[in-house]
Amino acid sequence: MSSFTLAWHFLIFGVLPYVVIAVLVLGSLARFVLAPFSWKSQSSEILDKKDIFWGANLFHIGVIFLFCGHCFGLFTPTEWLNAAGLTPRLHQMMEIICGGLSAIVAITGLIILTWRRLTNERVRAASRPSDFWVLFLLLAVIILGIGCVVNSYLYDKSGATIILLGGWVRGLFSFDYQAWQNILLVPDWQKAHIFVGLIIFLIVPFTRLVHIWSGYLSVFYLIRPHQIMRANNGKPMK
Repeated sequence: MSSFTLAWHFLIFGVLPYVVIAVLVLGSLARFVLAPFSWKSQSSEILDKKDIFWGANLFHIGVIFLFCGHCFGLFTPTEWLNAAGLTPRLHQMMEIICGGLSAIVAITGLIILTWRRLTNERVRAASRPSDFWVLFLLLAVIILGIGCVVNSYLYDKSGATIILLGGWVRGLFSFDYQAWQNILLVPDWQKAHIFVGLIIFLIVPFTRLVHIWSGYLSVFYLIRPHQIMRANNGKPMK
């Protein structure tokens, strides 16, 4: 592997994750403090309720399961899994079955939402360019994730990729400067999936995706300023 390729791997998988974490945390905090009333999902349900029920629910259910599965698989030490009888191969089969089903549910909902935003005139007119970028990136990361599952099923019979990815993520949080080298040995599908995932977290503070924090930090809404509603005459409503 050339020195140029190694340098890019180091920048993307060794440096970029820390940049993403900093922007995600500090950018979200700045938006909450400086523009608290922009902190919302910008739901288009009021414009048209058709298809949003199935699309939104399928997408969120699938994504929640995918997120929990990723956290379990990447942050649980291999020694703990082995002690529980969950070998890398069994872990891989769980990823293929559970992750594959969750990805299908998520992408089904996302396709419904994307079609709705593209074909519904009222929803499309109220959309911002960032809304389409979010949809594109979400579609890309899930499609790449499905590609990872297929690649894992066809070519990785040992479950070694899961061990490498877990070592990379845990190494990042333990500040192991050599953690990025784990990525050198994983398939290109995984590398692309990780890169797009990092870009999604990078843009969270600047898009509607910022509302993903609300499920965990909703208690802070209790201390934000009250929103003043005004009637047509400009006087505050009681």
